[in-house]
Amino acid sequence: MALFGRPSEQDEARAAAYRDWLLRRNPYAIASTVLGVFSLTHLGALWVDGFAAIVLGVIALRQLSRGDVAGPTEGRGLAWLGMVTAALSICIAIVLYQWA
Repeated sequence: MALFGRPSEQDEARAAAYRDWLLRRNPYAIASTVLGVFSLTHLGALWVDGFAAIVLGVIALRQLSRGDVAGPTEGRGLAWLGMVTAALSICIAIVLYQWA
């Protein structure tokens, strides 16, 4: 879908590729990544999103490791990314709170 003007075939193909990529990923892994990156942007000042990212990442990894769940079968990297960024933001928050 083009931002300005009419969409071209290339724009439609790109949109379909992004849609297919997204549908193959585990929704908990995507949520973990979003929350983990968000927690990193405010340096862990709110602990809730960091812990939620870790929990959702673990849930995603457990679902993906079972393999018998119908639906998305990819997203290990996204789950790990969410958990690592959330853990990093929590560590930064601990260091900053000790200095305050």
